[in-house]
Amino acid sequence: MKEKLNGFHVALLIYAIELDVTVLRLPRLVAVELGTNGWLGFIGLALLAAFNIWLYRAVFRAGKGRSLFDIAEGALPKFVLYPFYASLALLWLGMGAITGKSFILVFQTLSFQTTSPMLIFAVYCIMVYTLLAKDFYNIVKASTVFFLLSIWLVLLAPYFFKDWSLHRFTSFFFEGTEHGHSLTGVLNVFTVFVGYELCVFLFPYSNTKTKLFKGVFLGHLIVSCNYLLAIFISFGFFSFEEVKILEFPIIHTLEFIEMPFINRVENLVFPFFLFSNIISSVMFAFASLSTVRRMLPKMSQKQLALPLTFAFFLFGFLLSAFREAAIWVQVGYFSETAVAFALPVLLFLLIKLGKPIKEAS
Repeated sequence: MKEKLNGFHVALLIYAIELDVTVLRLPRLVAVELGTNGWLGFIGLALLAAFNIWLYRAVFRAGKGRSLFDIAEGALPKFVLYPFYASLALLWLGMGAITGKSFILVFQTLSFQTTSPMLIFAVYCIMVYTLLAKDFYNIVKASTVFFLLSIWLVLLAPYFFKDWSLHRFTSFFFEGTEHGHSLTGVLNVFTVFVGYELCVFLFPYSNTKTKLFKGVFLGHLIVSCNYLLAIFISFGFFSFEEVKILEFPIIHTLEFIEMPFINRVENLVFPFFLFSNIISSVMFAFASLSTVRRMLPKMSQKQLALPLTFAFFLFGFLLSAFREAAIWVQVGYFSETAVAFALPVLLFLLIKLGKPIKEAS
């Protein structure tokens, strides 16, 4: 029998997947797109993501633990599904690369201004390959270690309390947005949750007796609380108008930390965001690899890991500057959000169309 995932490790994995480079701009996105006291709207979006997770839970139960591919192939012939598989594999590989290269562009600007971002991204890709070539359980174990290496950053929050003021939140609600309220603006904020939909790839590593979705919900709750903490700190530390102007409010708050033995604390703290960002990239790449393996069943994970990592690296050339990165990030994350909501609906339909199968063990 295959080893099954533990709900606790699932929670840390989901936390690491959702916590990526998008958090650095989150307070600004909330201010620009949702307006004053936008944290209330952000809670609503977190609940919307939780509802989407509930849909995946319903699919898991209705499909009796079958994988995404088993459900699809139980209702439709493979030659019909292969173009769909190829599109998803390309999207997920691109998402992993976009997440990684965006982080590298910020990191390079902050600490290595004279170094080529593609050179740093090459090192990043080596780390991605190291995990991608391993068994899935090694990725889960790495996410647990990376969680422990990054969660301590929450302990920095009390440092800002002495300069934090509730009056900076203002008494108005959802006012002061840059372009008014729009679906595009709301989606811009919602994309910080992108990643939870990869829980569909955890189905083969669990069963109905394990606590898979308790872990998924817990991971989403932890990262949502951390996001809210980041928003509260930024909104109470800076004025509302300042938050709208600052490109990366999280980094700017770190600049105010002063220690006698460190000149710039943000240079020390920022690399710890790298750990969860790597897990995000690796899991999107793993989703792509799993999809490609379904089309090429004779190829092993290790055989596919290297060419996919090379393609991952080539995607990085699409993002050479912040302006280009912002466009690709929006396109990629909007597409992935559409997939996140459409996938459980499609799987429900395929379960109804397919032949009933005995419950997976």
